[in-house]
Amino acid sequence: MPPRRLSERALQGLINQLQDAVFAIEDGRFIFVNRQLAKLLGYPEQALLDRPVFDFIHEEDRDLVRARYANRQRGEQVVNEYQFRVINAAGEVRDVNLRTDVEIEDDGTVTSIGSLHDITERNRTAQALAHSQADIDSILENLPDVFYRADMQGEITLMSPSCRDVLGYEPEEMIGRPMSEFYYHRADRDQVVEALIAGNGKARQIEACMRHRNGQPTWISTNAYVRLDAGMQPLCIEGIARDITERKRLEQRLTELVRHDDLTRFLNRGPFFEASAIQAELARRGERPLAVMMLDLDFFKAINDRHGHHAGDRVLIHFANLCRKVFRDGDLIGRLGGEEFAVLMPETPLAGARAMAQQLREQLNRTPLRLDGTEITVTFSGGLVPLGADDFHIDQPLRRCDRLLYAAKAAGRDRVECGD
Repeated sequence: MPPRRLSERALQGLINQLQDAVFAIEDGRFIFVNRQLAKLLGYPEQALLDRPVFDFIHEEDRDLVRARYANRQRGEQVVNEYQFRVINAAGEVRDVNLRTDVEIEDDGTVTSIGSLHDITERNRTAQALAHSQADIDSILENLPDVFYRADMQGEITLMSPSCRDVLGYEPEEMIGRPMSEFYYHRADRDQVVEALIAGNGKARQIEACMRHRNGQPTWISTNAYVRLDAGMQPLCIEGIARDITERKRLEQRLTELVRHDDLTRFLNRGPFFEASAIQAELARRGERPLAVMMLDLDFFKAINDRHGHHAGDRVLIHFANLCRKVFRDGDLIGRLGGEEFAVLMPETPLAGARAMAQQLREQLNRTPLRLDGTEITVTFSGGLVPLGADDFHIDQPLRRCDRLLYAAKAAGRDRVECGD
């Protein structure tokens, strides 16, 4: 039994159920339209029949569509799918995607059949996304801070162009590589991860040291968070990083100013005692020699009174420069106050320390300070002792040094008294 054929009415009903607009054209006029085409163009179905197709095509696209229709009618190879614009009864422009072909009847009649799919909203969405992406790209391009994204394995998937200024890399050089490669120390990366865990996926103002392309450390402060997908599962890590290298440099400079005397660059009293206590403990544990000396510049008050405090500052700087020529990098020198200093000499027996003290005296005598045409010879008096077995605090040898220092002054100054 041959299969039943759909009636014309049933076929019309079926075509009307399609989501796309369907048509048939002969001699450039509609001979068939479905309900969706009538809805697309805003006319009743009967009002469209026998109407010229090109009346509904946007004037800027009309020549293109007309030419392709004519070429197809002549049997030439023409693209069967492309996009153009139509104008509906309300004068509204709609974007459509055309799929078409031709049927040639036995009598030679050429019928164009096809469908139109309304892509106006899709195109608008795409344009909006393109504009949004352009806006995002513009923001990222001009953002002074670095925006970054990494997957949950730590591989970089996005890096804003500002990474050039902060880390010296092009974004493309960083994307696809583990973020951990760019931290100066592993501990810096670990603290960011730990902060994210402790903050339930959010970390704020975490400071870390990154490695610049030139190998130098670059300090950043970062806010990061774990981005979740629609199912509330971790998708990636995003964050903003700000270059704080200059701030860290200033902080370090401030710390140095607190720890070091501004004139001589020697340790201030507190930091000197802290460092000396550590050195003394190491010397005791290792049973290694350590010498301690206190010294005081002679007649410093008279220099200030005669030449002014500016001259006194020059004397202190002059003295400090000569100390740096005599004492070693591992020796600790502290300015305890005014013109009073202390020196700690690790790995140095008393005889070696005495030789260095004598060398400093000779340097000062051979190198007077020239100030406003006047030569000022700087001398000092000092007390020198070794660290004793019973010295459990650095104050103990320093007190012995202090007594010897005053003995040196009483004995005529410009000398170092040694004790045990």
